[in-house]
Amino acid sequence: MQSLPRHATEVRIETVTSAFVAAGTPAGIHDLGRFLEQLNNRTLGEQIELHDATVRPLYRAGRPLQLDAPIVVRREQTIFANFEGPYFTRGTVKPVRINAPVLLLAPPFQIRGVVEFEPEADGTQALRTHLHRFFVVRDARVYDAEGNELGQGEQIVVNGAAVQMVSATALHIAAPAARPAGRDAAQPQQERARAEDAPAPEETARAA
Repeated sequence: MQSLPRHATEVRIETVTSAFVAAGTPAGIHDLGRFLEQLNNRTLGEQIELHDATVRPLYRAGRPLQLDAPIVVRREQTIFANFEGPYFTRGTVKPVRINAPVLLLAPPFQIRGVVEFEPEADGTQALRTHLHRFFVVRDARVYDAEGNELGQGEQIVVNGAAVQMVSATALHIAAPAARPAGRDAAQPQQERARAEDAPAPEETARAA
């Protein structure tokens, strides 16, 4: 997941599925509020249409394929989308919210970041509601299932239906620590030394 270029009025998103990553300018979307509305209102369509689009396999970090036509992404196949653009149209009043940490396990990813709740809400109960829709995670870090970091996003939109497990915590499953190379290299040498010092089978038989 790479950062996308930011422009004053341009909106650009990067949609991530379990196998592919498509990036482009969404048709008819001018801010994050409108994007969330489209995602959470099935009457507005089942797809996301991206113009000036690129696409690549999920774990290929090389140059993506620049398409010569728009790409249409099925909404329910999106695990999360990296969003670059204005939050809401200028003049919109945002309700009062508090920030809370969250860990989302949405295969093949772990997503750690911050979500917004109403001040009096219980974190765990509020997260149950989030899982029924698309919602925003800020200051997000995305890891693979083993805990290797894949990227960061200032604000990403997560598909609650793709989340298998959720917790109101700032922790995540860390990648296993690598074993010291020196120890691994020394072990075969020690085993060879023990084998060389051991008596041969014939010598053992004569001694018996």
